[in-house]
Amino acid sequence: MKHPRFDLEAGTVSLYVDPIYYDYEYKSRTEDVRWYVERYVDADGPILELGVGTGRVALPAVKAGAEVVGIDLSQTMLDRMEARRQRLPKARRDHLRGIQGDMRDFDVGQKFAAVSCPFNAFQHLYTREDAERCLAKVRDHLEPDGVLLLDVLMPDMEYLAEPAFKRKQGVRFKHPSHEAWYVYSEQAAFDATTGLHHMQFLYDKSDERPEAANAPAHFMLQLTHRYWFPTELEALLHYNGFEILTHQGDFEGDDLRADSESQVLICALR
Repeated sequence: MKHPRFDLEAGTVSLYVDPIYYDYEYKSRTEDVRWYVERYVDADGPILELGVGTGRVALPAVKAGAEVVGIDLSQTMLDRMEARRQRLPKARRDHLRGIQGDMRDFDVGQKFAAVSCPFNAFQHLYTREDAERCLAKVRDHLEPDGVLLLDVLMPDMEYLAEPAFKRKQGVRFKHPSHEAWYVYSEQAAFDATTGLHHMQFLYDKSDERPEAANAPAHFMLQLTHRYWFPTELEALLHYNGFEILTHQGDFEGDDLRADSESQVLICALR
């Protein structure tokens, strides 16, 4: 049973309601984008990306020569991607298509040279059954010699063992959507029985300027991740028809270690 204070619906959608803030928050994260773009461009055919979001991976990949179909649960994120797609060079625009859908249940109607699930999106699969439904759809959409590309966070046991919902103060920053200054803080809890980690990001306005009067005084975003330990993930993939070709600890090709931030995998059909 999940932790009583976990809101899985909010943890699934809340962070993606404001795509302008989402792009602002993760604009400096580029190492994963480079890794995926290289593999998209090298693939012998189109790519299916699960959790395409605002196109932070797909757009530079298409600009570099790839063809991408992206699925995302959030229509708001897809709308942001579409607006950015329209700014691509005209010759490349038709090489990116967005579809609103659930990565546990989709049918695009074609096979792909690769299916990807970047930036921890696989961690929104909260149960083994969720993950198996997704992997079944991946199998259905992969060419026989295609690959599955994904990354998830490596469990950081010191971080996950912190006191439940202990509030930690963060930075003061100017919010790009509300155009007002806020003080950021966060709190989280980990449920070891389910592997779920629920985060709450809190924003308190710190701006007395008249032009900021209409910005909300306080608001909260939430995010839930399912953590997958390496051996657990290896078993999940094996028993759902995949062979792991590489299982690394970052996007630079380093070995997976206990202190790695991420698990980065390339898998083939067995």
